[in-house]
Amino acid sequence: MLRIFLTVSVLFWNHLAAQNPVGKVIELCERDDCLKPEVVIKDKNYYEFEFEFRQWVQTEVDAEDIKSALAIGLEKLFSYARCGNVAATVVPLSAPWGFFGYLENGKIQQRFSVFLRIVSEVNNPPEPTDPAVTLQTGPLLWYYIRTFDTKVDDQQTEERVIQLLKDLEQDNRPFNSTFFGVPYYSTHGLMEIGFEKTGE
Repeated sequence: MLRIFLTVSVLFWNHLAAQNPVGKVIELCERDDCLKPEVVIKDKNYYEFEFEFRQWVQTEVDAEDIKSALAIGLEKLFSYARCGNVAATVVPLSAPWGFFGYLENGKIQQRFSVFLRIVSEVNNPPEPTDPAVTLQTGPLLWYYIRTFDTKVDDQQTEERVIQLLKDLEQDNRPFNSTFFGVPYYSTHGLMEIGFEKTGE
């Protein structure tokens, strides 16, 4: 199950050039048509990205930690992509994969929305047969993003989320502090952490 996914993500990694993490994400997505920012603004020690989310498949997971949430969620999403849909067909996916997490009083909650991007060439992807899996589309959105290129565990990921939250609060940035996104671009640690920018 995850072996196919890991093999594909290793192929993504082989495309990466030796440059900064933001540059790696952009180069990767220019070559492999994954989710890349439409606009990038460097801002202190984080970036402002404008994303067009297009289409993805998602499932809600209650779990004690990020690793467990991803394992449970990705298994469901790969099942959808491997004929677990009303058309009983394979649905092509691409980087990034990841999750949205939720915050209450500055603490990460034990519920996650795990997602995988559907490639843009797929028009009208088939509906999932699993009612816990849903198709999603989204508009252009702005995010405050910090990009990393080192593999980390759950605790380090949480520390990075809270640090970005604190930095945005200190800079008086307008953002939604109730949830955050963590897309992964490779199994080697290329990842982003972001909060949605709100109106000024």
